[in-house]
Amino acid sequence: MPTPVATIANLTATGDVIIGPGGLTTMVKGLPCACLGDAVAGPLCVSGVITVSTALTKLAKGRPQVNIGSVVVGVSPIGIPVTTAVLVCPNVNTIV
Repeated sequence: MPTPVATIANLTATGDVIIGPGGLTTMVKGLPCACLGDAVAGPLCVSGVITVSTALTKLAKGRPQVNIGSVVVGVSPIGIPVTTAVLVCPNVNTIV
């Protein structure tokens, strides 16, 4: 089932922010779309990266676009491994 596409500045379930670099030539509501391998940082995941996307056929700059439910893996500020999901995507009318 198609789900909304994530962009730079969208949030994960733990409140961390997708910081990029994103697909700079593929814009969604004025922001670059988030892609597999983009960095994630925030209060619970200081060095995260998007590792799994379900939109494997939708590419931006040669990388799969990210949508709600894509998996983020990283480390907490005290060194504990963290796995979370992209959750907040206000782009509900742009699906992948």
